[in-house]
Amino acid sequence: MDERRIALLVDGENLSVEHAGFLITTTAKNGALTIKRVFGAVSRLDGWTAAPGFRVVHVPAKKDSADIALSLDALELALTRQVDEIVIATSDRDMAMVALRIAELGVPITGIGEEKAPADFRKACRKFVAIPTKAGAPEDQPFDLRLQAFLRDEGKATEGWVAFSALGQQRAKAMQISKAAAGIGKSASWIDWFKKQPKIYEIEERGTQSRARLKPAK
Repeated sequence: MDERRIALLVDGENLSVEHAGFLITTTAKNGALTIKRVFGAVSRLDGWTAAPGFRVVHVPAKKDSADIALSLDALELALTRQVDEIVIATSDRDMAMVALRIAELGVPITGIGEEKAPADFRKACRKFVAIPTKAGAPEDQPFDLRLQAFLRDEGKATEGWVAFSALGQQRAKAMQISKAAAGIGKSASWIDWFKKQPKIYEIEERGTQSRARLKPAK
């Protein structure tokens, strides 16, 4: 009997490249990894562009572009029966609907993601594998502590100020800093989140250049 063909599709803007090895070894246990693709804008992928064995699918640096491209590829693979199983690696709830559709098409769907991965994505998959965390790693800390550590480090050369755009970059994601981790939606504003904690943070509203920092001690 021929070995099962498996496609591993990774949201490279959502998961750090440090998980590449775990994704491959976990997925390869169930068959032959015939397709390994990572999706995202090259400017946001950091080490993924050099990850061995992965084909980078570059998308525009716009909201949801990586999710859309990954979803389209997943559905095409399911409809054309190019593989026997599809593995989606992400911690993003936006993948729940495509996982359900793939299951309806009769193709086994497995999810791999971090502990923060939402329940609706987990339940949409036939099986979900959680990426193990290292004891004492930043993701073990409360979100506020991770964010404060990130602001201190990023703002060393700018009097503590950090542009909101930095909160969406790979080094922030590596510390599990995201709108999902903060408990707000993708379309929500970081400004509103920081405004709710005026005793801890201060902000400067500059349109696309808006920024925040820890409130200096008096």
